[in-house]
Amino acid sequence: MLMHRVRNTCAFFVFFFLAWFSAIASAQESRGSDSGILSDGKLTKEELAAAMLTAEKDLTSMLKASLSDLEQELENSAIFGPGAWMVLKDRKLKKVTLGEGSENAPPSAKLQVFRASLRSLARHNKIDAALIVYPGTITKEGKQERVVVVEHEHRLGISGLKLIPIELDQGKVSFGAAISQDKSFQIFYDQKKKDV
Repeated sequence: MLMHRVRNTCAFFVFFFLAWFSAIASAQESRGSDSGILSDGKLTKEELAAAMLTAEKDLTSMLKASLSDLEQELENSAIFGPGAWMVLKDRKLKKVTLGEGSENAPPSAKLQVFRASLRSLARHNKIDAALIVYPGTITKEGKQERVVVVEHEHRLGISGLKLIPIELDQGKVSFGAAISQDKSFQIFYDQKKKDV
C-alpha cells in the first residue's frame, strides 16, 4: 500500500517536472546563446531527462525514507514529531538530526530549527533537496483526519506541500492518497516580492 502511494506521488512529480523543464528549455531557446544557463544557452532533451530523473529520485527517496520512519514511530507509540531529510551534493540521503539542546523543544521550535538548518545548507550549496514532515489535521466531510504534512523543495525549482492521511488500526498504519498543494520556497530560493 505504501509503495502504491509512493508510485502515485512519483507520477505526479514526473508530470510536474516535465512541464517545468519544458518551459525552462523553451525560455532558454528564445533568449539566445549568450544569456543561457549552459554555455550554448540551450537544454537538450537528454539534459532535461537527466535533470528530471535526478529530481524525481531525490524527492522519491526522501518521501519513502520519511514515511518508513513515520510508520515505525506510529506503530510504536501512535504519535510522531517533526522530522527532516536532505539529499547531499554527492546524492546521499541523510536524516537531519537535532542537537541535544533542541531534542526537548516544542514541535513548532523544532520545525523552525529544521527550516533554518536546511536553508543554511542550501544557501551554502551543500544540499540539492530537502523534505520536512510533521503531524497535522484536515477537515474532510465534517470530520477531522490526522495527516502527515510533507514540505519538499528541490534546487531545480520545485516546491510543494503534501497532506497524507493517516489511519491507525490495531497498531497497523496505512497512508491515504496524498493531497498536493503549491508552497512558496523557504529553503532554496527567496520568493520574488510583488510591486504594490
